[in-house]
Amino acid sequence: MAKKKKRVLLSKADAIARLDKMMPILYRNVVNAIRIEATMEAGNSVVQAMPDKAFPGADAFNTIMQSLAFDLAMHLARLYDVGSRNRPVNSRDVASIPLAVRLLRQKRCQRELKARARKWLPDDRTFANMFEQDCASALARASAGYADTFRGKFGRSGLKTLKVFRDTFMAHSLMTDVDVKPIYNQLFRLTDCARDFVGDARLAVSGTNSSLEDQERIFTERAKKFWRMALLGERDDDDAPAEWATTR
Repeated sequence: MAKKKKRVLLSKADAIARLDKMMPILYRNVVNAIRIEATMEAGNSVVQAMPDKAFPGADAFNTIMQSLAFDLAMHLARLYDVGSRNRPVNSRDVASIPLAVRLLRQKRCQRELKARARKWLPDDRTFANMFEQDCASALARASAGYADTFRGKFGRSGLKTLKVFRDTFMAHSLMTDVDVKPIYNQLFRLTDCARDFVGDARLAVSGTNSSLEDQERIFTERAKKFWRMALLGERDDDDAPAEWATTR
């Protein structure tokens, strides 16, 4: 008989502290994810509009896109990591969406977060009721958004494929007959779900409006300019020059 895992209890203070630690990490990962997604989507859109897709350097373009897809899969694997199943859930030391939503759905955490929201402006309680309602709405959206991740054509299948891909390719080089990798639609679907969840969760926990969709629009516009210049030779002289990152 398998040994039953010892239950680890978290105090309310510890649960809230975990959420406070998770949010900046989740935010960094999801910003990187939407930046990669925007770059990939912009590159695909430029190539799809080209009359001749057998352009010089197409192999290099495909290699870049594949590398971006692997990098995006790595960020998503972190965001959707449930941690080691050999450890009690409350002692898993990863910052991830599944572990965050588990805490955000607890009534005691919701009560504490809504109470904290009333003090988002500590010296002015004029908007306390409104802030509490904003927090409650963000909690509801985050919970519903996570549930929606598992729906649709690319949601649940994307998570399943991502898990297998992570275990057999990214984390290890396993000698198996499994040859699976996420398709772009799965990666993009999971990225969008992560973006929406983190935006709402961050608002509920810290009162910070992340404006991740606005950031994504900026990333997309910049990526389109890059790909049009790289693939079509187009250049907008009104753009301020940017510094290229180099490796040595």
